[in-house]
Amino acid sequence: MIPVVKGGEPKALTEAKRDIRNTPDAPFDYSSLQGENKRKVLEALVVEQGHLCAYCMCRIGTDNSPATIEHIIPQHPTSLNPDGGLSLSYKNMLAVCDGRNGATCDKRRGNRPLTVNPTKPETLASITYQCDGTIRSNNPEIDYDLRDTLGLNDGRTNLCANRSEAMRAIEQIVASLIVRKKINDSPSAKRNLCVKILEHYESQTDMKDEYLGAKLFKARKLVAKFSA
Repeated sequence: MIPVVKGGEPKALTEAKRDIRNTPDAPFDYSSLQGENKRKVLEALVVEQGHLCAYCMCRIGTDNSPATIEHIIPQHPTSLNPDGGLSLSYKNMLAVCDGRNGATCDKRRGNRPLTVNPTKPETLASITYQCDGTIRSNNPEIDYDLRDTLGLNDGRTNLCANRSEAMRAIEQIVASLIVRKKINDSPSAKRNLCVKILEHYESQTDMKDEYLGAKLFKARKLVAKFSA
């Protein structure tokens, strides 16, 4: 996962809320968000996240990779009364993938609460990636979210393999550039090379690389390796 920086409420959502309030008998909650306004809100979320699912980091928002709107605080929490206004809050919305037939992400989560939250970077700080692409955390609650609630290591999917391949590709790029630039005997040059690669990934905005969280983790590990 990577942090999601929430922007201002899209005009389409503002207009939808106004219309809902002015529609007799329409409940002021997410169920009343329909049609073109709903499509535009989802589009704004996808763009805000660089066309990546907020949880698994796969590509979303293309013809072959549909996206849906997810609520950080569930619309129908298991232990609280539903808050219709909160279900229409843009700050409570994320864009996510189709959930792989219920194996991952919001389709697997349902209405269960989450400790991990892409809009709160401090909840992502403990996340690590293993060589096989497994995503983990030394915080038990967050680790449970990753493994069980969101299913991000589910063996029925290719997520671990894809994250592993993304990290391995960075290692191969670095190794190839070290040889090409003839800097194998210069730790500082190798570090500078890895810093540039890290900055490349950190600066992505519009169409971010799939599994960017794993790539950033590996790039930071390489910077640290050559800084030692």
